[in-house]
Amino acid sequence: MATLTISSIALTLFLVMDPFGNISSFLKLLDKNEREHYRLSVLREMLFVLAIILFFNVLGEYLLQLLQISPTTVYFSSSIILFLTAFQILFPTSKSLRHNLPEEHPILIPLAVPLIAGPSLLAMVMIFAHETTWLPMLISIFIAWLAALIVLLFGREIKKFIKENGLIALERLMGMVLILVAIQKFFEGVALFVESFKAVAS
Repeated sequence: MATLTISSIALTLFLVMDPFGNISSFLKLLDKNEREHYRLSVLREMLFVLAIILFFNVLGEYLLQLLQISPTTVYFSSSIILFLTAFQILFPTSKSLRHNLPEEHPILIPLAVPLIAGPSLLAMVMIFAHETTWLPMLISIFIAWLAALIVLLFGREIKKFIKENGLIALERLMGMVLILVAIQKFFEGVALFVESFKAVAS
């Protein structure tokens, strides 16, 4: 398996959060507010996200042990979920959540969950928590979360500067990188499976 660093974990989590791709959704639901109220709403949603990420970081492995789910299964399932998420980013459809946002003012759903803290992010958090020690993992989480928070807090300004087409281009780029990450995690799952099979056979 590849050696994990704080920067690689943080970058992966940031990409999975997809803040640039979620700017339009945040603006659509929150842009009716005054600038400061908008930013407070973004902060509230992102605090929900942070709490959920920390929960899965701390208790995710215990949940897997309780349910008797092996790391190999987590690798395979997370790679599939991540691949499907990236595929949806690259090839969005009219049935996706971003195209069917509710009209009412959101609290927790759908901005914090599942647009930011979706299944793919939580699966990656559990994988990284299994692979690395707690301090580098916490630092990585806070770096990724803070970077995503800054992007969303200044969503209006970013969209005004790079326009809608620029946001779409950034989102597609993130989707391509996530597909590569998904394939990497799939092969790491294969390697784990082969190792466990050899251990049983011997």
